[in-house]
Amino acid sequence: MEYDASSAQSILEYSKKLPGHSLDELIDFTELAENLKNKGNLGTLVEEYFFKINPGNEQAPDFKKAGVELKTTGVIRKSNGNYKAKERLVLSMIDYLGLVNESWEDNSLMKKCKQMLILFYIYDRDLPAIKRKFAFRPLLWDFPKNDLEIIRQDWQTIVDKVKGGLAHELSEGDTFYLAACRKGSGGSKETLRKQPFSSELAKSRAFSLKPSYVNKMVELASIKEDNQNDSLFSSEYQASAGFSNIVKMRLHKFIGKTIKELAIELDFHNLNNNKSYRRSLVIRMLGGKTKQLKELVEADIELKVITVRNKFKPKEDMSFPYFSYFEISEQEWEDSEFFKVLERKFLFAVFEEKDNGEMIFRGANFWNMPYEDKLEAQKVWEKTKNQIMEGHAENLPKKSDNRVAHVRPHAKNASDTLDTPQGAQLVKKCFWLNSSYIQSQLRQIFKS
Repeated sequence: MEYDASSAQSILEYSKKLPGHSLDELIDFTELAENLKNKGNLGTLVEEYFFKINPGNEQAPDFKKAGVELKTTGVIRKSNGNYKAKERLVLSMIDYLGLVNESWEDNSLMKKCKQMLILFYIYDRDLPAIKRKFAFRPLLWDFPKNDLEIIRQDWQTIVDKVKGGLAHELSEGDTFYLAACRKGSGGSKETLRKQPFSSELAKSRAFSLKPSYVNKMVELASIKEDNQNDSLFSSEYQASAGFSNIVKMRLHKFIGKTIKELAIELDFHNLNNNKSYRRSLVIRMLGGKTKQLKELVEADIELKVITVRNKFKPKEDMSFPYFSYFEISEQEWEDSEFFKVLERKFLFAVFEEKDNGEMIFRGANFWNMPYEDKLEAQKVWEKTKNQIMEGHAENLPKKSDNRVAHVRPHAKNASDTLDTPQGAQLVKKCFWLNSSYIQSQLRQIFKS
C-alpha cells in the first residue's frame, strides 16, 4: 500500500494526488470502464480503487486504525466563478431504536465522523463518475470548538424528538448545522421504519451537514480569502450558551427601542427606513457590521424582517420566489422548492409600526413550520400541481382556501410571464404564507 492506513497525515498526503485529475487519469480502468460508466457513487470508487479499502457500512471510520472517515462531495461552479457545495454532506444513517440509548459522550456519529478527510470534485451530470475531476486541496477536517458545540446541541434536539415519539416529524429546520435529512426513495413506495416511542412509522433519515455548512469547507479548501462575515459568538457570548439563547441575549437590550434610537445606539444611519435597512439593523444588533453573520450562513437560516401592526398582525403576506409551471408539474412534493423552503429554519425579526408611522423593535425568534402546518401547505402545493397539469394554471389556490398558504402573482407587471405545459403564457406566480397564519405563529413564539 502506498500510504500508512494507521496515519491520518499519511492518508492526507496520499490524497493530494487527486486534485486536478479524474479517477481514470490515475487508475487504469481499461477492463472495468464499461461496467463503471453508469455508477454514480464516486466516493465508493475512490475507496475501492484509489485507497484500496472496503469499509462497508460499519459504524466506524473508513480508516479505522487512523480514526479517519472518508467523504467525497461534489461542488458546482457559480456564475461568478466561485464554487458552492452541490448538496448536503451525509454522515451516517440514523438508527431510531439505537439512538435513544446513546449519550453525546459515547455516540456512534462522532465515533465515525469526529475527524474526516474531505475530497471535492467538480460535478458534471454529463460525465461518468470516473471522469469527474477533483478540485481544491483535500481537507483533514476537525470540527472547530464552537461548531462542535452547536452540533452537540443539534444532535440532542434530534435525539429528544425521537425520544418524544416524533421521529416521523423530524425536519431539517429543527436544527442549525447538523440535520436529519431524508434518505429513503420517497413517495408511496418508500419503506418506512419503526421508532421506539410511537406506533407511527417514520421515513428513513441520516445525520448530515447542511449545504450551507459544507460551503464553509469548500471556501477553506479552495483557499479563498475569508468571506469576512462577522461572528455571532465572542468571549462574552460563547457557543455553549446555545445558538437560540445567544440571539436572545444579544437582542434583549434593543427590544422596545425605535428605529431612530437603534440607529443612534448602533451608529448606523440610513435615510430609507425600508426592509433592507431594518435587516441590516438586526445584523448590527447581533454583533455584525457586514451584510451577514457567518453562523446564520453556515446554519442556512433565513432572516425574515416582518412589519406588524397591533397584536402581531403582519402588514402583508410572506412571499417566496416565483415557481416554474413546468417544474411543478414534473415534481413530487418532497422534491419541490416550496417543500425545501419550508424545511428551513427562519429567524423572524419583528418591527411594530405605530399609527404615527414610528417603528419599534419587538424582538426576534427562530421558527420552523410545525409538522401539521406542512401537511396543509402540501395540500396547496398538490392542488397547484393538479390545476397546472389539467390546464387551469390561471385558477390556483386562493387565500380563503387554506389557513396556511395560497398562490398569487409575483411579477413585475402583466408582461412578466412564463410558459405553461399547455403552451399558454401566464404571469409569474409564487406561494405565499397567509398573514393570518404568520400572526398566529408570531403570537405563539413571542407568547403574546
